[in-house]
Amino acid sequence: MSSPDAYGAGVFRLHDYQRQAVRFALHAFRKTGGCGLFLDMGLGKTLTSIAIMDICHAADPDLRFLVVAPLRPAKDTWAAELEKFKGLHSLDWAVCTGTPAQRRKALEQEATVTVINQENLVWLDTEVRHWPWRALVIDELSGFRNPRAKRFRVLRRRRKGFDWVLGLTGTPAPKGLMDLWAQVFLLDGGAALGRTVTSYRQRWFTPGAHRGDVVFEWRPRPGAYREIMDAIGGFCLTMLARDKLAGLPHSTVIDHMLDMPHGTRVVYDRLRRDLCVGLAGHEVAASNAGVLAGKLSQVTAGCLYPGPDTPDAPVTHLDDVKLDELDSIIDRSGGEQILVFYQLVDELERLVVRHPQTRMVGEEGVVAAWNRGEVPLLAAHPASARFGLNLQAGGHIIVWLSVPWSIEDWLQGNARLDRQGQTRPVQIHRLVERGTIDTRKCRVLSGRLSLQDAIMGELGETKS
Repeated sequence: MSSPDAYGAGVFRLHDYQRQAVRFALHAFRKTGGCGLFLDMGLGKTLTSIAIMDICHAADPDLRFLVVAPLRPAKDTWAAELEKFKGLHSLDWAVCTGTPAQRRKALEQEATVTVINQENLVWLDTEVRHWPWRALVIDELSGFRNPRAKRFRVLRRRRKGFDWVLGLTGTPAPKGLMDLWAQVFLLDGGAALGRTVTSYRQRWFTPGAHRGDVVFEWRPRPGAYREIMDAIGGFCLTMLARDKLAGLPHSTVIDHMLDMPHGTRVVYDRLRRDLCVGLAGHEVAASNAGVLAGKLSQVTAGCLYPGPDTPDAPVTHLDDVKLDELDSIIDRSGGEQILVFYQLVDELERLVVRHPQTRMVGEEGVVAAWNRGEVPLLAAHPASARFGLNLQAGGHIIVWLSVPWSIEDWLQGNARLDRQGQTRPVQIHRLVERGTIDTRKCRVLSGRLSLQDAIMGELGETKS
């Protein structure tokens, strides 16, 4: 296969928008040496990337590819997709995960495509001095948004050894425009946004919240958004599921506004005011704003973990208001399967005590059982369910026991059900306690969603 259009016939067809993405990437490789495909969840980033690699391999049979992905997609999704369509591409592959011995065995295969998880990049860097891969695919590019992370530094140093780099993500700016620099650097080596994060900040940002010389927040200068979008628009393409998947049912976010019980409110207000509270013979204190936010979030979940001075003290149970509301949602669901996101182990433990039939993401065979309709409640921490889980065949109801801070957790979690193949409108229930940090989290998510939507829309407007 030598062109995107070759994927338009036969048993397997790329959608028109996927062929558009392939053409865009091939053009960007020639022009810039890198491409960002910011494709919304459910638009088939993996299949699109397989097509790109297959076309490039047909043109250069000696070309070898390194695919870097989060652990679950690295272990499961990439191998499954390559295997599923192996009669329609010319690629062989090896999955470099597991123990060091298993990883070395995978490397010995000298496969055309080597798939490795992000966490093992540092190991790969020390294990293999001269990398044989000349093309790099980074699945979930946003995992490299921190320029201080070891994984970013490995790829930054190795960047010049690649003919091209393809970056895939549906959430390019989960916390703001500052997140873009490291990701874009891996695509173009710093040509568009500067070779250092310092120069990026100096050009487009001003210090916001700070303490002394330590800046906690960088605010975009007037016009920065427009200039940044113009700078990367030639090699970054975005696509939104709502624009490309006409048959995708709508999703609805339903906020359940709950009243915090009086006794819990006393604990919450005292902790917020005094930064400490005495419970069951021990004191729980918040040493800084970050710790305080975490403790207040625990209280809204109906519990409070002990402080560092009393680590062996038990978790204090405060109330079950959110679990009671979950019961109401279950009763109204008519027996539908429900995906429940939790943040704290205590939430999960109380959920399982109340609903023993609950199963957890990560259990052997649980995804298949869910898709067969055999799992009334499926519990997941958003960090364990971000990538590589296709649950849309088994349900359409999501409940967030605790609202997350992370826009990436929020979007990726919801995309487990709200994706291509879903046949029913998705209900996303958020359990929110009035006048608490829960409402602040909702505002933060809304603000980050606005920026996320702007970026995703901006870079997709004029591409064809």
